[in-house]
Amino acid sequence: MKLTKISTAALLAGSLLISSCGEDFLERPPQGQIVTDNFYQTVSDLRLATAGLYNRPWFEFNYPFIVDVGETMSGNAYAGFNPRQTYINFTLAEGENGILAGWASMFNVIAQSNTVINNVTRITPASVAAKDKNAAIAEARFMRGVAYFYLVRLWGPVPIIEDNSKLVENPLVPRNTVTDIYRFLIDDLKFAADNLPLTDSPGRLTVWSAKGMLAKVYLTKAGVGQSGSRVQADLDQAKQYAADVINNSGLALMPNYYDLFLRKNRNNPESLFSIQWVYNQGWGSQNMMQSYLAADSRVTGAGDGWNNIAPTYDLYMNYETGDNVRRKATMMINTDVYPELVTKDNPNGYTMTATQPSFKKYVIGGPLAPGNDGAVSSLNTDINTYIMRLSDVYLVHAEAVLGNGTSTSNSEGLASLNKVRTRAGLQPATSYDQMSLLRERRSEFGMEGQFWFDLLRLHDYKPAAAIDFIGKQHRNTFTYTPTAAVKITESPSANFVTATERSFSLPYPAADVVNNPRLREEPVPYYN
Repeated sequence: MKLTKISTAALLAGSLLISSCGEDFLERPPQGQIVTDNFYQTVSDLRLATAGLYNRPWFEFNYPFIVDVGETMSGNAYAGFNPRQTYINFTLAEGENGILAGWASMFNVIAQSNTVINNVTRITPASVAAKDKNAAIAEARFMRGVAYFYLVRLWGPVPIIEDNSKLVENPLVPRNTVTDIYRFLIDDLKFAADNLPLTDSPGRLTVWSAKGMLAKVYLTKAGVGQSGSRVQADLDQAKQYAADVINNSGLALMPNYYDLFLRKNRNNPESLFSIQWVYNQGWGSQNMMQSYLAADSRVTGAGDGWNNIAPTYDLYMNYETGDNVRRKATMMINTDVYPELVTKDNPNGYTMTATQPSFKKYVIGGPLAPGNDGAVSSLNTDINTYIMRLSDVYLVHAEAVLGNGTSTSNSEGLASLNKVRTRAGLQPATSYDQMSLLRERRSEFGMEGQFWFDLLRLHDYKPAAAIDFIGKQHRNTFTYTPTAAVKITESPSANFVTATERSFSLPYPAADVVNNPRLREEPVPYYN
């Protein structure tokens, strides 16, 4: 039986992945062994097949899509030029290339996951233990479930696809209902939770990855289609899954928040799921975020560093007094010193001298920087992209404990919240509410593509609150000039926007609507 082109691409991508420890992410056979008539025959084959799911399919999702959506739409990032102005002002059109890139990337994850699931099911012989087959399928179903979690939150009804080969015969597929999409992706993640290992090599998914993601899915689902309050049964599920990870995984937060974003700490124990990028192994396998975010070429030592987007005044003002570690790890402001950003021109590190701030997170410096091992060039690093960290599970747990309450001083919820706060160097909270949690998440996950989804979750059951929150944001950049009295000046093009109901879902890509007009039709049930 022949492999499809998609599965071959996944295998080749998988053969390139490595872990943060310098050991192989998987055992790499010579590429001559990857042939159509003897693959999916051993556990090593299965590990190689699933490894590709951590990398190339996510490439166009990683940048610029998740930055434009997660950060620019949410009010964390500012860009003074098109097309990103359309994300700031909620004027996105169906023809926006970034929308198509994100959509295509998610369906690429789904397609490659389907290929692995179907090939393991049909091809792998009985000589491979059922637990090993199920573990490989579990990795693929986790990836597919996460892709659908992104799709349903951003677009609502989308087609559920389990067998991409059927699209050759019938490419016109309907959208499915939001209810059935959640059912489908939860089934995927539950299978993953039942069949992934408790531990694995660094970077690989585990039971705790799946349970952490299930906690977040249930927290989100609790508000979908509701008005004023969330479904308590879903909140209870979110709390249960999050508590299981917190109490039973044996995982702990990294002691220093700043260290999370150093290259040497890729695949640290706090990382429950991250995209695994590799350096200099072909286009689409690398992380190119640094090139667009770095303040200038003196940071990267590689001729790039274009500062395409800048932190907003609103994001800066979100940090509490004393929240210096998280702020400095997320954004650079004038006089900030970064000793690890060593280049030929900056042998003692980099000092920010520009008055306009720039982003720091995912900016790791040049090839000479300690811990980078020379693995930096233009448009090319191998720093991983976090999708879920353990601190996310703590804050999901705190939000599930709050539930539909106005505020709470519940000891379990406070314990989770304060794990995150004290790691950041802040005083423990004695109570919290929805808005203080929103602020906490924004400071913790700034520039990790999370905040728009936090606003979507609020909008699901309290749309007026989300619209009001956005309407008060200072979505412009600012200058920072340290003097005896620190002077912060907002950009003269202060950018307040008014969100509407239409602002909270993305348009379907025009090209796909042309190819599949059924995307214009009413969604249909997937399950009988």
